[in-house]
Formats: sequence, structure tokens, C-alpha cells
Amino acid sequence: MNKTNKFLLCALALCLAGSVQGKVMESSVATVNGRPVLSSEYDNYYEGVIEQYQAAAPQFLEQKHAKDFLGKEVLKELISKELMYQAAEEAKIVVKDSEVDEGINEIKTRFAVDENGKQDPKGADKRFNEALKKQHLTLKSYKAKIKKDIAIKKLMEAQIQASVKPVEEADVKALYANVEAALKNKTKALKALEKEDPAKLQEAQLIAAKLKQLTAEQVRVGHIYLAVTKDMSKEEAQKKADLAKQIKKELDGGMDFSAAVQKYTEDKTALASGGDMILIKGIAPKEIDAAAFTLPVGKVSAPVQSEVGWHIIKVKEKRAEKEIGYEDIAKDLAQYIAQQKIQKAMTDYVNGLADKADIKVTKTFDVDKEIEAAAAQRAAEEAKKEAAKASAEKAK
Repeated sequence: MNKTNKFLLCALALCLAGSVQGKVMESSVATVNGRPVLSSEYDNYYEGVIEQYQAAAPQFLEQKHAKDFLGKEVLKELISKELMYQAAEEAKIVVKDSEVDEGINEIKTRFAVDENGKQDPKGADKRFNEALKKQHLTLKSYKAKIKKDIAIKKLMEAQIQASVKPVEEADVKALYANVEAALKNKTKALKALEKEDPAKLQEAQLIAAKLKQLTAEQVRVGHIYLAVTKDMSKEEAQKKADLAKQIKKELDGGMDFSAAVQKYTEDKTALASGGDMILIKGIAPKEIDAAAFTLPVGKVSAPVQSEVGWHIIKVKEKRAEKEIGYEDIAKDLAQYIAQQKIQKAMTDYVNGLADKADIKVTKTFDVDKEIEAAAAQRAAEEAKKEAAKASAEKAK
């Protein structure tokens, strides 16, 4: 499964998307063996995914047909989910009420933080119920959704256990050799790997790039952020600059940095950690990078301006670049191989279900219309070329 699909699965787990109380005549976006995938279910899941991307990767949504692409992936996931649930029913998988209650309680823990990023376990039930209401769900209908999810999980665990073989050390060592070649840029080995299997080369390069990030020089900082947006007036932007100077003055006067984070930062998601964040050298915006990696531990920066606003950081901890060997990452590589095996087994299983199923999709996307139009235009152009070629041959 590609990265986008993984992101979608993560979004599905985090948002309260699922079956809603549907009327008998509610519209559907597809049918799977005669059972509808409801439009309301699609809309809830799709909206949750869009919210995830708006928070984590808003630049992706600016691309042409990005939302159509996500919509098609959402539909694909919901069809797969229905296929797996029907297979779980056929396998007579039993889900106990206690398992459902345990699942609900685990989800409720995600609502222990309030809208300001503060821990508030007592308010978790209230926020959970508000989220249900927002998604037009009742507790009963949400429990039915969780029951389906658990049944699918049990089905997939049984399938994986039956079909996925344990990871062998030889496989781990082979992957490490490829990754090491990418890390140390061993040209001869990389060319040989590309000739053998381009996909393995790409895999090794991706893992090597991730390892370089994880082992690079790092710094843990406290972070106060004041947003400056393009649509702000000069006066509003100046107020942010003045506020940043004021905050720095208060910090120099003895104000506790964590207290300043709670009082001033506009990065609400960071409040739960007191504004702490890990910076990897070369990854953060250059203005922040320069300040974070030159300041001594314990020092607070002057206000730093970036494209998105003002930043004040306090360096709390530094870590030098690390050297890694086989023993350092063998377990991680083994887990990675195991995950790849599991993912392939899941994909193959679902594809097998789809091959035997009667799936009808009624949802349409603008991108499909453009693709069809482009294909028709290419076909017409090819036909025109063939006609001209035949005419030329005849003229001879």
C-alpha cells in the first residue's frame, strides 16, 4: 500500500467516520455484493480525511484534482472494508460486547485533551459525545461500527497468521546490505542493485534517507509561535512583530518559558507538550535551523521571522550525529520486513475478495471525466494518423 493509503488508514482511525443512521432510501456511492456503501458513510470519512490533510499537508490539497484523488482512495478503502466485513460474517467471526466496550473506551482516551491542548480526562465523555453528534451518530450506531471493525481485525489477524511466514535473519541482512550501500553511496553496489531490481534500490534509498534524518544532529527546543498570514494587513503583522519583542523582553525579565508558551503560542497542538519539539538539522526552515543549532543549551533566541510568522525558541537539549551499524537497526529492519509481508498479504487477500465480488461504483469524479476525454482525444488523433498513413500508402 502506498504512503497515501497509509495516511488514509491513519485518518480513518483518528476521525469518527462510519455508519450513520441511514434511511431505507439513502443514496449509495457503490454496492458490494448487493450491499450499499452509503453516501453518508463516504461523506463522513472523506470530510475526516480532508481535515487531516488540511492540518498535516495543506499544500497537497492545492494540487489539481487532489481532492478527487483522495475521494477515490476513500471509496476504495470503504469498498475494501465492506468486502472484509462480509468475509468476516461468512467466517462466523464472533465479537463480544466486552470487546466493543473496550474499543469504545480506548477511543475515548483520545478525547482526554481539550481544545486548548490541556489534559482534561473528566471532559473526555462530553467531547466524545459531541463528536458523535457532529457526525450524526448515536452511541448505538457507533458501537455497531466498532463491532464491524473488530470483526475485520480478527479476520485479518487470522489470515496473516495463516499466510505470513516469520522474518528470517538472511532477509534482514540482505536489506541492511542494500541500505548500507545507499547510506555510504557505494556506486558499484547501487548500480548492481538497480539492474537486479529497481524497486529494491528505491526501497533502500528511502530507508537510508529516513535513517539519515533519525541519526542526524538534533536539538530539542521549546517553541513559541505567532502566526503571520499573507492576508494580514501591515498593521496586524506589525502587532505580531511587536508582541514577539514583548515576549522576549518578558522572558529576559525572568518569565518561565513554559508559562510563556501556555500564554502566547498560537500552535495549539503543541500545548500538551509545553511547546517542545525535536528539530533535525537541515529539515526546519533555515531561519529556525540557524538559531536552534547555534544557541547553547538553556538559551532563548531573539524573535526569529520565517515565512509563516515569528518564532521564539529555547534550546533544551542537543544530540550529536550518530553512527549506526547492523546491530543498531536489525530489529527495526526486521519489523519493516514483517510489516511489508503483512501489508502484501492483506492486499492480496482483499484483491482476491474483490475479484470474486460483484462491485458496482456509482460515485463519479471530475478527474475520471478528464482522463476519459484525454483518452478519447488520443484515440481520435491516432485514428487520424492511421487514416493519413493509409491514404498515403494508397496514393503510392
